[in-house]
Amino acid sequence: MQPVYQAALRSWSIPPVATFVIVLSALVYLRGFWLLRRAGVPFLPTWRAVAFLLGLFSLWFALASPMDVLNAFVLTAHMLQHMLLMMMAPPLILLGAPLIPMVRGLPIFAAREFAGPFLNWSVAERIGRTLTNPIAASLLMGVAMFAWHTPGLYELALRSSSWHQAEHTCFFLASLIFWWPVVQPWPSRGQWPRWAMVPYLLVADLQNTALSAILTFSDRVLYPSYSATPRLFGFSALEDQIAAGAIMWVVGSLAFVVPAIVIAVQCLSSRSSRDEISSFPKHEGSVAHEVLAASPRTPLGRRLLPARSTSKGFEAISFAVLFVAAGSCLAWLFSSASPDSDDQALRFSQQTGPFAVAVFSSPGDLSAGPADFAILVQDRNTHEVLLDAIIELTARTEDTPGTSSTVRATHQYSQNKLLQSAELNLPTVGNWSLDISVRQGSLRADLSLPLNVINHDAGTENRWPYLVILVFFAILLFAYTWRHRASKLKILNGLRIY
Repeated sequence: MQPVYQAALRSWSIPPVATFVIVLSALVYLRGFWLLRRAGVPFLPTWRAVAFLLGLFSLWFALASPMDVLNAFVLTAHMLQHMLLMMMAPPLILLGAPLIPMVRGLPIFAAREFAGPFLNWSVAERIGRTLTNPIAASLLMGVAMFAWHTPGLYELALRSSSWHQAEHTCFFLASLIFWWPVVQPWPSRGQWPRWAMVPYLLVADLQNTALSAILTFSDRVLYPSYSATPRLFGFSALEDQIAAGAIMWVVGSLAFVVPAIVIAVQCLSSRSSRDEISSFPKHEGSVAHEVLAASPRTPLGRRLLPARSTSKGFEAISFAVLFVAAGSCLAWLFSSASPDSDDQALRFSQQTGPFAVAVFSSPGDLSAGPADFAILVQDRNTHEVLLDAIIELTARTEDTPGTSSTVRATHQYSQNKLLQSAELNLPTVGNWSLDISVRQGSLRADLSLPLNVINHDAGTENRWPYLVILVFFAILLFAYTWRHRASKLKILNGLRIY
């Protein structure tokens, strides 16, 4: 394998926040799955847990693998990432029937006081049924796919890591809703007959075909960023777009058509109806209600919930401690996360001597303090990535004579191993110059670019995750107080009547 492709495959970026949430979700699910199996619930075979974990792994792989690092350079990598987020992770997660195991895996106080009442709340039930109605789900999926692939929104997601994360979240949530009527995870019940899922999937395939055909047969590059960014693997931006459209066409069609065929065969088979009747309870909704609202005083509650040897006060304190610990860890990961490749934009590109040099950094004016730069060096004629080039960066300012810093860029701290990165200290506000020296053997080139450094207060940006956790905790506290106050008022009103 060529060194360039080896470097691309080593370009992993582990997202700390997403990894924490995915691992925590897996632990909660496994705890609930184990407790339900121990209680004798017969509707959760082992393969469902395997499917759920594979779905979580697919989600993590889409966010951590080289596809995420290279998506700003290669549209094909970006499209593969979208296929994992929309066509693989959501149906696998839903096949794990996650609703009841996730609720049961929570601390008993959280399941009894928050998750159970919320899922049994009439407003939540109506919203859930509306969103998972096949018509609404199909429209939501189509809008999400077409909207985010318009040049304006797509370019916005490429320029901003926040919008890029919003795009991925939108794709994933819309796909969960879309695949819900198809998978129909226990204990939910379908709103349409099972055979109706065949045209439902075929309509989605038509939407996917229309969008992929636009990418495949367009005679121009639809997303300008891919025309401006250096080409890494020798094919043009238009060829990359055609390949991405073909991947979307083939993978998307398989994801929609194969389940449609399976469902059609099941509906045409007399055996499928007997299997369905024997595999699920006759009153799925009532079973779910009993599981979620189970009390240790009921027979089902004694099977599903552990024996209570602690008081409600201790359960509440334990939950508060766990919530504060998990919330603080999540907020710290948010606030201390280092900038990823989505936070860097092409700042400078020039052919000089035998090299083509591209410089990536944070877009716009730079803030005083440490600043990250990533450098891509290619052969000027062949555009081959030169991994062995020696790059030295020097930042200097005329406003403060003698203030300068020089570092050597390396592949070690770069998420994209095709680039070399370095951190330079820009301590003062003003006009700076970045001098870049590139050497490979006896070949050498020097270039310089101006930088504008401004003051920037990042205090609020570092504190907002903690504020979000506090607001969420306040909402839970309000819900708990309001719910128990309403219960006490009902009891008092009953006493007044009698």
